[in-house]
Amino acid sequence: MTLASSGTMSIGGSTATRSINLELGLSATATSNMNSAALRGLAGVSSGAIAMSNFYGKSSSLDTQTVTVGTEPGNAYVGPQYGFNSVTGYGSCSDGTCNFYSGAAYHYLFYFVINASNAYFTFGVAGNVSNSGWTTCTANGTAYQRTAASYSYNSSNNTTFWQWNDGGAGPNPMGTTTGATKTVVFT
Repeated sequence: MTLASSGTMSIGGSTATRSINLELGLSATATSNMNSAALRGLAGVSSGAIAMSNFYGKSSSLDTQTVTVGTEPGNAYVGPQYGFNSVTGYGSCSDGTCNFYSGAAYHYLFYFVINASNAYFTFGVAGNVSNSGWTTCTANGTAYQRTAASYSYNSSNNTTFWQWNDGGAGPNPMGTTTGATKTVVFT
């Protein structure tokens, strides 16, 4: 949804066209500030002064997916995975097609832990696609910047993917409850 083109605007709040948090896929009461990367990205102001008027008429979403969380149990090499993975067959996502990569199928939207120092959020699509076309992936309120991700193509399953290592600090944006739904918004 697009934010209003004039009038009162707020970071929080429950009015969809007037709440910056809601436009970013966050809860109405989420803690946010004008200097965060997600808010600056939506406003189109990378540095310097930022005002509420910078948000007029802005839309954050290039694509939105609702993930129904599935799990893959861990093994000797990796801990459990939570979210959606069409390659190994757990979880699901709302329409499964990526609007900003010409309808490419989503292969991954999941979180997994390797050890106490290495935990990753992973997003992947079918095909060999460019590292461009979007700025931020916000999974259940946790914002991941494209420029901070590792980017790779796996020819064995024809998947381009991005990974963010949070150093094991979390949070796990997918949670651990099988069947829960989580929103993933690309801007």
